Amino acid sequence: MDKFLRTISRILLAGLLIFELLNEFEILNFTLNFTWLGLALTSIIAWSIIETASYFLKKYCGHPIAGLAAIVAVAAIYLDAFGDILGFYGKYSWYDQAAHLLGSAAAGGLLLFIIYSFTQCGKIKLGFMVQGLFALSATALLGVTYELEEYLEDYFTGSHRLGDGPDTANDLLLDVAGALLAILISIIYLKLVKKKTVNT
Repeated sequence: MDKFLRTISRILLAGLLIFELLNEFEILNFTLNFTWLGLALTSIIAWSIIETASYFLKKYCGHPIAGLAAIVAVAAIYLDAFGDILGFYGKYSWYDQAAHLLGSAAAGGLLLFIIYSFTQCGKIKLGFMVQGLFALSATALLGVTYELEEYLEDYFTGSHRLGDGPDTANDLLLDVAGALLAILISIIYLKLVKKKTVNT
């Protein structure tokens, strides 16, 4: 089942990326709020992070990234893509906020899973709180990188993807809030599982 979910996640990402690139090169002509290049770059970077983490987890810990984690990450990528492709960002003011909150929650949870896996197989030694802080910091960095990509897209293409100052600050706040929520829930869950394992 785990391998099946990883395969499905790759098929979904490949399908989305192909669709984005076909539109970027004007083989398809779907309309978009912003730019196809920006969407394609987001998909490529996210896919690269997932595959790189999976490779190193398999190499050093004996198992790739969990299929469910890969599916959750792909769902977050699709959430962003649908907002642009289907015009949700323009139609619904709350959609951008929901995408940032849920997307960062998925990223934070995924990064914590990766760090936790490396800790469990003895490649790094970090306590739960440090793992959480590291995952939160990495998610915040990804959020800042995403906003920088939006700025560069606007600068070079004339789009208005970045929004105004308050919008950017709100996006970054939601990125941190979503990641923090997911990481706290995950840490509590992992502590409970560890406690239960020790007691049995």
